[in-house]
This record gives sequence, C-alpha cells and structure tokens, in this order.
Amino acid sequence: MAVEPALIRNACLVGHRGSGKTALAEGMLGLASGRSGRASRVLDAAEDESERGMTLGMGVVQFQWKGRQINLLDTPGDGGFIADAFVAQRVADLAILVVHAQDPIQVVTERVWRRGEREDIPHVVAVNHLDRERTDFGAVVERLRERFGSAVVPLNLPVGREGDLRGVYGLLTDTAYYAGGEQRQEIPSGMEEEVEAAKVQIFEAIAESDDTLLEKYLADEELGTEEVFEGLKKGIVDGVIIPVLATSAERMIGVDRLLDLLAGSAPSPADRSRWVTADGDEVACDPEGPFSAYVFKTYVDPFAGRLSVMRVISGRCRSDEQLVNPRTGSSERLGGISHLVGRERQGAEEAVAGDIIAVPKLRDTATFDTLCKPEHVVRYEPVPLPEPTTAFAVRAKSRGEEEKVFDAIRRVVDEDPSLRLERSEATGEDILSGLSQLHVEVALERVLRRYGVEVETQTPKVPFKETIAASSRGHGRYKKQTGGRGQFGDAKIEISPLPRGEGFEFEDAIVGGAIPRQFIPAVEKGVQEAMREGPIAGYPVVDVKVRLYDGQFHPVDSSEMAFKVAGSLAFKDAVEKARPILLEPFLKVEVLAPTDLVGDIMGDLSGRRGRPMGMEQRGERQVITAEVPQVEMLTYARDLRSITGGRANFHAEFSHYEEVPPNLVEKVLAANAREEEEEKVR
Repeated sequence: MAVEPALIRNACLVGHRGSGKTALAEGMLGLASGRSGRASRVLDAAEDESERGMTLGMGVVQFQWKGRQINLLDTPGDGGFIADAFVAQRVADLAILVVHAQDPIQVVTERVWRRGEREDIPHVVAVNHLDRERTDFGAVVERLRERFGSAVVPLNLPVGREGDLRGVYGLLTDTAYYAGGEQRQEIPSGMEEEVEAAKVQIFEAIAESDDTLLEKYLADEELGTEEVFEGLKKGIVDGVIIPVLATSAERMIGVDRLLDLLAGSAPSPADRSRWVTADGDEVACDPEGPFSAYVFKTYVDPFAGRLSVMRVISGRCRSDEQLVNPRTGSSERLGGISHLVGRERQGAEEAVAGDIIAVPKLRDTATFDTLCKPEHVVRYEPVPLPEPTTAFAVRAKSRGEEEKVFDAIRRVVDEDPSLRLERSEATGEDILSGLSQLHVEVALERVLRRYGVEVETQTPKVPFKETIAASSRGHGRYKKQTGGRGQFGDAKIEISPLPRGEGFEFEDAIVGGAIPRQFIPAVEKGVQEAMREGPIAGYPVVDVKVRLYDGQFHPVDSSEMAFKVAGSLAFKDAVEKARPILLEPFLKVEVLAPTDLVGDIMGDLSGRRGRPMGMEQRGERQVITAEVPQVEMLTYARDLRSITGGRANFHAEFSHYEEVPPNLVEKVLAANAREEEEEKVR
C-alpha cells in the first residue's frame, strides 16, 4: 500500500563541494536504518566518484523516519556538475542548503540559492563540520543573515566548539542532544545568554509567520508547543523562516535533529501546489486525480539498460500501467516500479502523487519527459540548465570504431542533459560540450570505463570563411576530346561582394542563347562547388554575387558536366582577382559577475579583441555584454574561472562575421598548416 502524500517528504541537499552533503545523507540513512553511524558507500559508490572523492551525479535514497517516507536527493557541489542541483530543486519540496562552517558562502552556494529562489522552494540551512578548527556557528549565522536576509534564524545551537563539539541545544524543545543519544533538558553551562538571544530570533520569526501568533506574542502570551511547531512549518513553507541547524556529519551530531525537522516541519507534496503544465495549468497533488509523472533523471547501465527516475505529480500508478509520452506520442508500459536507495532498488506495488520512483527500460522516454494517461494528456516543461562553456572536438581514437564510440557518447549524454553532442556543419567536427573541462573529462572517462572505447579530443576548429572585397570577371573553359564525343563548356562570369551575411546570389544574364537554358543550372552548381574552398586557406567563400553573362557551347559535345566544370573554373579565375579576404566569426558574450570584478573582466575581454557593448544591473550582479572573436574565446571558460575565482559565469552565442585583421592572417594560416601536419601524422 502506498504512503499518502501528506506523509511524504521530498528534500534535496544542495551546496558547495566539500560541505558534506553526502556524509549528511548517509548519516540520515544510517539512523533511519537503526545504526549509530553513517550508511557508507550507499551514495558516491560509482568507481569514478570513489576515485575522485566527490559527487559527480544526483543520488536518490528513500527511507522511513518517525512515520514519514523521506525521499532525499543528494547533489554534486562542483560547479561543473551543478545542473543536477538545479534539477533537484525543481523536483523536491524543500532544499537543505549545506554550508561548511569554515567557509560558508562560496560560488556554488550563491548559484544554488539563486536557483532555489527562482524555483520558489523553501530552504533550511545545515552548518556542517562544526567540529573543525576555526569554526564559529554564531559568525556563520550572521554571514548567512547578511547574504540571505533576516528570515535566517538558528533553530539549535552547538554545545561545545571545534574539537570539543559535544552536541546541540534545541531552542524549541529546551533540550540538549549529545552524541551517543544522551538528552538533558537544561541549558549547558555558560550558554545562557547565547540561548536567550537565539530564542528571541526564532520565536519572533515564528510569531511573524501567522497573524494570530503575532498578536499573542506581542501581548506577552505564551505560545503553546503545538502552535510553535505549526508556526515553524508554516513559516518554512511560506519562506519567511529559514531555520539554521548545527551539525557534524563526521561525529553524527545534529543529524537526528535534521531528520526530525524533515519529518515534522518540512512541507509535504500536498502542502505546496507548485507544478504547472506547459500550457500554464496548475496541477494539484491529488492522488485521485489523472495520473502524470515527470522524469528528472536517467541512469544508463551498459548491462542493465536505462533506469528512469520520476516524480509522480498526480494520481496513482502500479506496474504494467499503459501510459503515453506527449513529446514522442509513443506508448510506454511501466515495468516494475521501485524506490531507490543509492543504486539499489526496493520494489513497490504502487506509487502515489508526490512520490519519487524508478522505472526500468522505458523505450522512448528521456530526461524531462512527461508520462501521463492517454485520455488526459499533459506536459511539464524541462528544467532550464546552464549553457555549456567548454567544448572539445571528439573522434574515435581507433579507425573503424566510430559507430561504437559515438553510440557510447550518446548514452552518456542521455544520462546527463547538461552535456551536448552536436555536429558542426561548418567544420565537419563532432563537438562534445559541458559545463567545465572536468565535466567533459569525466564524461569521456565513463565512455572508456563503461564501453571500452577510447575517444580522441582536440580544441574545436574555428569556422573561418572567405569572401571578396572587389568585383572581377572570370572565364572558365572546359574542352576535352578523346575520340568519339567530346566535352565542351565555356562560361564567363562577373563576381561582386554582397553585404555581410547575405550568402550567395546567382544571376542569369545570358542573352541570345550563348548558353542553352538547360546548362545554366550546371554553371551555378559548378560555382557553388568551387565556393566550398576559397583561395586563401581553403575555407568556404560567402557573401558573393555571381552574374553569368556570356559563354559558348557545342551542339554535340556540350553537357551538364562540362558546364559545371566551366562554372567552377570561371569562379576560381574570378575570385583570385577580387581581393579575397579572410572572415572570422564573432560571438555575443554575456558575463554575469559581481560588481567588484567588472574591471578585471572588461580588461580581459579587451585583451581578446573584444568590444564592450554595454552593462546592466541584474539583481546584485552586473551583466557585461561584448562582441568577441570566437578564436579568442577557446579558453575563456578556464580563464574566467581563474580571473574571478569561479564567481562569474557566461553565455556565448554566434553574432556575425568580420574581416580578420591583416596582421593576424598569417597566424591563422600557420595554425592550419600545423593541423594538417598533425592529421598526416595520425
């Protein structure tokens, strides 16, 4: 029998790398399993995660605590893998922001907080590693209040400091909870003033969450225990209370307090109707409503196949349900549904609105797809993810393995929608893009580890082009006689430059039948084929008008092939005399950064031949807009992290083409020569 929505708690752990999210998750799981310590190796159990000592993808664990079913999503803290944290904040009903007591507010802290505000998800904060040296819980709370506002208030206080951390004191229960399970209903010696000041903060926040409670509080009437905890829950749901808890996952201090908060005061799926369809219709968490579910994570195993993890938005489902995917229109049958505990699956007979389940081997369903009943079709929007900032051209290291390599890459990309594999028509390369160099490197390591194929990478080629700066005329004649019927075609053309971005234009100006009508398309085709390789460096020629004005033909020997060759020869003759020039692509770049870094970023962009186009305020940060040559942006993601300490991010998209400065043309030609030599060696 499925647990009803009111008894479900969906929470995600977000925060910067090293804050201890996974340790807290395993600590909670350990306590729920009846252990006194952490349930280790349940999360971050993948080989690459163990080797690197970091979370590389979202982990899901489901367990029971004090009559509540808790679905906990553990997310990576490295900026290159932040997409999973963004997805988790869409799916969960509460975000637990985990901060390191020694350095609480880092770049990823800011980024996940901003996304949480965008997703309108309530927060609690866990201050972890309070057993470390140079930690001060009170100072951390003040920093959090300065950054995130006065809604941030302590819910408990650490007993002891640094290596002498012994437990936590609950401000609402007037109880000290010590490591090992001991409890004392007394204020620890020396903490009286600290407790009194903290109580004022938390009780004021609770009173302000409800008008009735506020009236009682201002009238100095005592708030009942039930009123206090109801006020706390309402304040969390409404976002007017952001409770802060003291923890040490290493010593299992405060972990049970975090669990109790989840079970007692976190919102259930029924408390918050925040799901809206692509058509703008709000969907209530109704177990008796029409079924719909949102796939938010896909695991791909080379042996077990695909496992789709989804949140049930409304209705109920059992195994063997027949559903439809609105994106593809295809029918899907739910196999055995289960709950996840890391990568282990626990079978479930039924799932209800608000639950998180896993389903194997769905044929045509990908991450961010919706599944629903055919008679009640709805669709939910994908989670907006950061734009890739790091790209590599990829190819099979061994000849003959191309199909196997790209099938493996596509499987890894299916598992992580923040990766992108695209074919560049301009350069003929396959480009794998991600959120950081480490992000792409980990993806390629998985290709090798899981599928046994090696991928070769290199910096993507810049799609230079060529054009002309003057008008000229060209003549192409193709004459071949080898006995029997020969080949003859003769074409005269005039070429002239077009405005940038206009592409190609062909004008038929033949009069008097100098070239029969049936051969004129062949001349145009020959010209277009010749434009694929320009005279400077072999790049495509663009923004040219070609006017075919004269020619000759032979009544027997002329053919489409002959005029196609004549058109090609005529263009090659004309373009050499038309002052050919090299063009480079420019990108429109937007950099989002703190105000104090604007000067450094502007200086760096100018050093890349960039042209600043403007600057505007966005929240507490500045958006710098510039046009920059693409060739100068190849290492920008890495360099920007170095300049700003990871505090800025950027988006780039194609803007236009411009002429390469004459002093840089030789540099481009030299780089091309090196690439050709390297290709020969390969």
